[in-house]
Amino acid sequence: MEHLMKERAIYQKKIIPSKNISRDHFIIENKQEYAGCHILLDLWHVEFNNSIKTLKKIICQSIKISGATLLHLHLHRFGKEQGISGVAVLAESHMSVHTWPERGYVAFDIFMCGDTNPQLAAEYLVKTFKPKKEILKKIKRGVIKVVK
Repeated sequence: MEHLMKERAIYQKKIIPSKNISRDHFIIENKQEYAGCHILLDLWHVEFNNSIKTLKKIICQSIKISGATLLHLHLHRFGKEQGISGVAVLAESHMSVHTWPERGYVAFDIFMCGDTNPQLAAEYLVKTFKPKKEILKKIKRGVIKVVK
């Protein structure tokens, strides 16, 4: 656990610019105020054994590294040797996953608000799955104003 906290602190020093959190958990950063960061992550040709147990461990670790709080995790396999879909409900929003083992493809949807870092979760997922190709799209959700 101590190693995890040190790893998170190191990443945050590198990645997170100064940001403030409002009472309702909106993020105030770089002259913008918004609900949270939504990351869409496509991983192709991954190293993954298509195991629910493995996927659960990976998701839980990525959530810890991001600083989010896991409330509930549900994963469902569609049949022997078929894909897994699931959702992690977070105090700060959610993370969902869909796997296509027959294509070596995994899709993640990571949405977090408040004092979290979904980028760290995404980086951990990339590091763990070792894809040959990755596509990451980042969206600021609920932008309500530009702070001057």
